[in-house]
Amino acid sequence: MISWDPEVVQSIGRRRSVIMIGSGVSRNSVNRDGKRPPTWEGFLREASKSLGSPPQIEKLIDQRDYLTACEIVKRKMARDGFISLVQREYQQAGYQSALIHEHIYNLDSAIIASPNFDNIYDTYAAGASNGTLVMKDHTSSDIVNYLGGGEVRLLLKTHGSANNPAQLIFTRRDYAAARTKHVLFYEILKSLVLTHTFLFLGCGIDDPDIRALFEDVQFAHERMPHHFMTMPQGEVDDDVMAIATEAMKVKFLQYSPANGHEELTGSLGELVKLVDAFRDLRAGDRKW
Repeated sequence: MISWDPEVVQSIGRRRSVIMIGSGVSRNSVNRDGKRPPTWEGFLREASKSLGSPPQIEKLIDQRDYLTACEIVKRKMARDGFISLVQREYQQAGYQSALIHEHIYNLDSAIIASPNFDNIYDTYAAGASNGTLVMKDHTSSDIVNYLGGGEVRLLLKTHGSANNPAQLIFTRRDYAAARTKHVLFYEILKSLVLTHTFLFLGCGIDDPDIRALFEDVQFAHERMPHHFMTMPQGEVDDDVMAIATEAMKVKFLQYSPANGHEELTGSLGELVKLVDAFRDLRAGDRKW
C-alpha cells in the first residue's frame, strides 16, 4: 500500500488540494461488453488502423510524439470523422464507474481536475452529489466564481469533454490555440499550483500541458508547495523521476501495478479514512 505523506492528508483535509485524475483512473472502468476506455496511445492506434496504419503515424506513436500523430490523424480523417471517433470511444461506449471513482469522490476535495475526455467520473460524481457538482472546462469564463470553497465542489475538464468534441484539446495546434484563446483558464491553473497541493492519480509525467504549466510556475516563482503523483513501480526510470521532481516539484508515491493496479484503489480507500480522521480531529480542536 502507498504510505501517504502527511502533507497530502492535511491538504485534502483542509480542502486546499486539487486532485488530478488521468486516463489510468478511467482504465478501471468497463462497459457492458467488457471494453475499457482507451489511453491516448490506444486511441491513436485505433485511429491509425482505421486509416490503414500509415507508417509516419505509427512511427510518431512509437516515438510517443502523440501531439503530432494526432494532428496528422485529425487532418486525414477530416473533422466529422474525427469527432465521430472521439464520441464513439469516449462518450457512446457506456463505461461504468469503478470503486476508485467512489474513493476519489469520498475524499471530498474542493477541486477535481481531469484531462480525460470521457464522462465516467463526471457522471458518477453528478449522481452522488445529487446534481450539485459544478463542471467547467477551459472555455469557461466564470471559473473564478467557484474557487471560494464552502459547499461548492468543482470539476475542471482541463482538455474538454466528449460532450463537446469540437472544443477538445487534443493536438499540437489545439494546445497552442488554447493557451492563446483561454489565457484566464491557464492563469487560474497557475494560481492553484502556487496555493494548492496537487495529487495526480493515473497520470503520466509526459502530458505536455501539465508539464509546461508546472515548469513555468517553478521557474517563474521558484517557491511553490510540493505536489504528489502516484506511479506504478518500474514504469518510469529513477533518473527521469528525479528530473521531474526538480523541474515540477513533484514527489512520487509508488505502488505495485499487479492485478490491474488494485493497490492504488486500496490505497485511496485508506487515504479516505486518513482524511476523515484528520477532519474529525480538526473539527474538535478548531485548528484549521
